[in-house]
Amino acid sequence: MLVVALAAAVMGCGATHKQPEQQQIKNVLQSYLHAQVAADGHAACALLTAGGQQQLVILVVKASEGRLTVRPSCEQAVALVGLVAGQQVLNSLRSARIENVRVRGTAATALVVVGINTAHKVSLMKSGAAWKISAVPGLGA
Repeated sequence: MLVVALAAAVMGCGATHKQPEQQQIKNVLQSYLHAQVAADGHAACALLTAGGQQQLVILVVKASEGRLTVRPSCEQAVALVGLVAGQQVLNSLRSARIENVRVRGTAATALVVVGINTAHKVSLMKSGAAWKISAVPGLGA
């Protein structure tokens, strides 16, 4: 399940308005994945809505199976992903693909494909001119 949460992530998050929205969304997701792999909590959390941040924290707390006694911040949760999920999960995120991007006004969905046949749905919302991940996979996506 943690793979599902991690698979929500992106290089080039500074997408310009001239890029098609689908490419902007792919960039956000790729930047998020890159930030997750690098354990860069600041960058990863900046790509999530407040609800997406809460969902990530909840997923990490659940995946810790009671080992966490204090609820972490979003940034701390990103740092804990490698410990909770393991290096194999982080390695799989490096080669994740973004597919089936669908935009409906200020809402969008995409599939993050990890491995051969594992796809996780991610939801995004447009906030101003930027797209942010609103529902991480496995928690209301």
